[in-house]
Amino acid sequence: MSFPEVVRLLRRMIAINMANSLAYRGDFVFYMLSIVLGPVISVLIWQTAIASGADLPVDQTYLTSYFVLLGVVSMLTSAWLSMFMAEEIRNGRLSVWLARPGSFLYEMAANNLAEKAFKLVILAPMILVFGLFFRDSVSVSAPAWRWAIVALSVALAACITFSLDVIEGSLAFWIDDVSGLARARSLLVMVLAGQLVPLALMPEWARGFIDAQPFRFVLSFPLEIVVGELPPGEIVSGLVLQAMYTVLFVVTARAIWSRGKRSYAAVGA
Repeated sequence: MSFPEVVRLLRRMIAINMANSLAYRGDFVFYMLSIVLGPVISVLIWQTAIASGADLPVDQTYLTSYFVLLGVVSMLTSAWLSMFMAEEIRNGRLSVWLARPGSFLYEMAANNLAEKAFKLVILAPMILVFGLFFRDSVSVSAPAWRWAIVALSVALAACITFSLDVIEGSLAFWIDDVSGLARARSLLVMVLAGQLVPLALMPEWARGFIDAQPFRFVLSFPLEIVVGELPPGEIVSGLVLQAMYTVLFVVTARAIWSRGKRSYAAVGA
């Protein structure tokens, strides 16, 4: 398919997936609420720790601003296709997509973009209320150029996460159950991406590994740019490393997916 044809196909798929999302708007509201509640609880815990005299490498403003923005950045960079892809491979329904001109990955990308657009509408007012409640210790007044870089970094992070999901889901061509891998990666993301604890609180002896490992660039790095006010030199080096990880995982995902399709032999394939 030519690039214009792919764009038209994706536009139609996104429209269909957005219409489908409307049927589950109540579920999305509760899901977005759960995304906000975690950071709210984290802010309260860290504020209590600081008030009790905890000696941290960052101040209360950093922590509160980090967790206020965490929910929206986490949502924008997330993906959830690996288990769906594995199920399609296992039960043979993938064979339907192999007979169509458009790739199954286009459907997954369209679903990802459509749900994110719908979730953002629901999540934005919740984040606004969250920020207003803790407004005395929130600072997100970064210059416009930093926000522009954050937007680029979030896009690259979303590509990395989507590619990792494709890699994980594609392993179902050879492995019967990938749920264990999914849980292991979820645990790694919670710790190494800064979802559970900001990476700025990690011990100094682990800084080299923490700053270079790929999971930092699926969540923490975009937040560090605007909340941590990274120096321009560190932003440039971070973007270069993030772009390298993006290329690496995209190429790997494409290779594994293509090889898996060639050897596909599930029921109905």
